[in-house]
Amino acid sequence: MRLIILNKTLGVLSLIGWVFFIIALYMFHYATPDPDNFYDTILDTRPNASWDATYADMFIFFMSVGILVSLVALALNIYLYRAKRTHIWVNLMLLLATGAGILGYFIRAYSS
Repeated sequence: MRLIILNKTLGVLSLIGWVFFIIALYMFHYATPDPDNFYDTILDTRPNASWDATYADMFIFFMSVGILVSLVALALNIYLYRAKRTHIWVNLMLLLATGAGILGYFIRAYSS
């Protein structure tokens, strides 16, 4: 019975991590500055040239929570794998590596 609960918890944590990741990507899209393009030149409009601080803060929050949830799920997955109860979930490692990479890129781009 305990094994079933731990496996379901692992699945729920994985889904929660992916949901936070997708929400963070949505926030990243709205936080980035608008690129200068041909239509802005023709219409003589000024695109937003700076990062939106509100969306940037929300991005950092959601991505950090997603990474933490992924770390907890990966720790549970390693525990279950060592007990020979389940296989390694590659999506957790993929989510963790991708989230950490994007967060590192964002912090570097936002600070400069």
